[in-house]
Amino acid sequence: MKFIASFLLGAAIGAIAALLFAPSSGQELRSNIKTQTDVQAARAREEWQKGVQGLQERVNKVNRERKQPAVLPVEAEPTA
Repeated sequence: MKFIASFLLGAAIGAIAALLFAPSSGQELRSNIKTQTDVQAARAREEWQKGVQGLQERVNKVNRERKQPAVLPVEAEPTA
């Protein structure tokens, strides 16, 4: 999860840096930054939802396993 967050942050910083160094008017630059911010925010939300869904699946699996009765080994009858 930390890798994904770092990747998204790096992508956002790279996109903004590319826009700042590209020759364009102030209005166009602001428009491009807003567009890229919206795109990156959507990607971040999508990745967040994937992470939440994966975590929820793991929690559900653990809960299902806990609800199953434990299988105890059958002890041998003592022989007389």
